Amino acid sequence: MNLEWKQLRRIGVCIFVLYLAIYYYKTVAGVATTIIGALWPLFLGLAIAYMVNILMDMYEDYFFPNSSKPIVDKIRRPLCLFGAVITLIAIIGILVYLILPELIYSLKVLIKSLPNAVNELTQNKYVKKVVPDDAIKKLTDMDWKAYINETLKFFKTGITGMAENLATVAGSVFSTFISVILGIIFALYLLAGKERFQLQGHRLIRVFIKKKYQEKLLHYMSVCNDCFHNYIVGKLVDAVIMGVLTGLGMALFRLPYAMMVGVLVGFTALIPVAGAYVGAIVGAIIILTESPMKAAIFLVFIIVLQQIEGNLIYPKIMGDSVGLPGIWVLAAVAVGGSLAGIIGMLIGVPIVATIYKVVKEEVLELEEKKGIEPMTKLDNPHQERWQKLKKIAKISNSSKSKKEENEVIEKVTEKEEN
Repeated sequence: MNLEWKQLRRIGVCIFVLYLAIYYYKTVAGVATTIIGALWPLFLGLAIAYMVNILMDMYEDYFFPNSSKPIVDKIRRPLCLFGAVITLIAIIGILVYLILPELIYSLKVLIKSLPNAVNELTQNKYVKKVVPDDAIKKLTDMDWKAYINETLKFFKTGITGMAENLATVAGSVFSTFISVILGIIFALYLLAGKERFQLQGHRLIRVFIKKKYQEKLLHYMSVCNDCFHNYIVGKLVDAVIMGVLTGLGMALFRLPYAMMVGVLVGFTALIPVAGAYVGAIVGAIIILTESPMKAAIFLVFIIVLQQIEGNLIYPKIMGDSVGLPGIWVLAAVAVGGSLAGIIGMLIGVPIVATIYKVVKEEVLELEEKKGIEPMTKLDNPHQERWQKLKKIAKISNSSKSKKEENEVIEKVTEKEEN
């Protein structure tokens, strides 16, 4: 009876708290936003630590792994941590160095060549067949220089307006900078003593979580870690391969900006499903500043490369590491993107993969407990009967004997009666 009253009391408290959260939604949302903002450097530090830890573990596996000397054990962690941080900084620096200058240059060329490109496009005989005459006339009569000057004027006005509120802007930038610095410091502390923090986490679980739930919780955490680790590593390898193949293919076809567009496509390929296509569109716009024909060749090339990568390279790299069907990948990207933008797209797939694996394991466990055979295909008696009747009709229309037709009908009827 005491146990029942305890459960009722907990349910009542949960309902009351839920009522307060709904009734005072704006206040609760404001408090939650404040708490998340205060904890943001810690969340950022956890994300940085997780990414750096992948590299650090790899370096530790190759840094005298069989040595038992005390000096090696003492310097392994600091050296591998330093190497992982330097590697990430070098990668970010190389990406910025390869993309930013060429991107600025190509945008300048695009702005300058846009009026002439539009005029040439409107004079093309194939375009005249597809685009209505009134639309071509509007494009031709448009004063592109005036529009570009107005755009530049808008940006200058915007910058002037920002200068008037320089204190606010500077405060925001300084706050973000401090958050990033605190996050990096927090990440370094986590990585330097990760075994100690893991031990403390296990002790907390043993104290505050019931014993029957401890093993499941640790297993779920392990599944989550495996999904995130395998997804991040696989996606990075896939992005590098995609970028290298794009750059080499563009160099082979003698397309402009091969290195920059290759890096851009590889970088955007980190975003699931739509990322590489975004990079391809941006790359085509950049190449358009040199030649519309080369831009068209690039689009055809990138579409073919996407098919090869999606059907041959990507499955080989990822394999069963994530184990998520394509429809759920698309759903994870769509929902994650709508909730948290690009970050949601990046973390949505491993989160859904974790949930998918956990639910799959639970279903298999329940089937085993209940003595139910796992279903490999959906049994549909109506579909099966339709197939049999279709076979009978096929025999009736063929040149085979009436006797064979009757035998098939008898077999179908006998199975249905049994």
